[in-house]
Amino acid sequence: MGDQLFFERFVWFDNEVRKQRYPNAAKLAEQFEINAKTAQRSIEYFRERLIAPLEYDFFKKGYYYTDPDFKLPISRISEEELLALLISRKLITEASAGSLGDELGKVSRRLGSLLAANLPGRAHPEQAFSFRWKNLNPIDPQIFKTVTAALLHGRLLSFSYCSPASGSNGLRTVEPHHMVNYMGNWHLIAYCHLRRDWRDFLLSRMTGSQLVAAFFQIRPKDEWQPFLQDTFGIYQSRERFNVVLRFTPERSRWVKEEMWHEGQQEQLAADGSLIRTIPASHEAEIMMEILRHGSQVEVLEPEWLREKLAMELRAAVRLY
Repeated sequence: MGDQLFFERFVWFDNEVRKQRYPNAAKLAEQFEINAKTAQRSIEYFRERLIAPLEYDFFKKGYYYTDPDFKLPISRISEEELLALLISRKLITEASAGSLGDELGKVSRRLGSLLAANLPGRAHPEQAFSFRWKNLNPIDPQIFKTVTAALLHGRLLSFSYCSPASGSNGLRTVEPHHMVNYMGNWHLIAYCHLRRDWRDFLLSRMTGSQLVAAFFQIRPKDEWQPFLQDTFGIYQSRERFNVVLRFTPERSRWVKEEMWHEGQQEQLAADGSLIRTIPASHEAEIMMEILRHGSQVEVLEPEWLREKLAMELRAAVRLY
């Protein structure tokens, strides 16, 4: 990490000189949170070891290049690599919680000098991209910190969990194996000692999290990954079933461009309606998605889901 940050000082300093901002040791020290002596030694190294044609302007109180054609002896970042860095940096920062977001912000600012030096235009890294999350559940920063520590260090994790089904709190002890950010919300995939099975825990429903003893058995990836990815949505159960939907020709023009799951199958009917088959294992999320399309979609299979949706729609009608 030290060598990387040492290199980033040169990239940032070089970029500031080229933009005629006349950087000096004080500005370098402030940017990288180092003392003035370390900053001055970095500038001397830049000039003596990298043969940078730096001269100090006493009126501008900063450095400039006597040879504008000087190039740092590093390979340039390609436009594709730059785009990946920009988007991933913004995504990770905005999807983070508490202290992690602050730490990523520091890394982001340091990386910014490297990106700006290779930016193929005038777009500002912080203004070029953004992400919008819906139904975002805020997380206690301490909970996030404890959960990530348990995951990275192989520690059992205990916490009180509020079940959305019962509305009551229960104490859980789990073996954390994976964290996933789904639609802006952080989930923990863990083996639950109480249920003796894999469970998905939403971090925003946890309280009183604590690290417990280390656990030594890292369970095989193929135990928990199907639980997470095999079917539609984040909520999973053991039983898998196919949901067959028929969208009207009008709505088909919109939904045919959407990827609900990588295992979906589609068939376009002669009248323009779309038949989509989705693998699912939990009715809650797929029902919410179906209801979002109102009268523009019909459930063809399974029959029990069709009946359940009909009951839900009749109940909704009674409200109005």
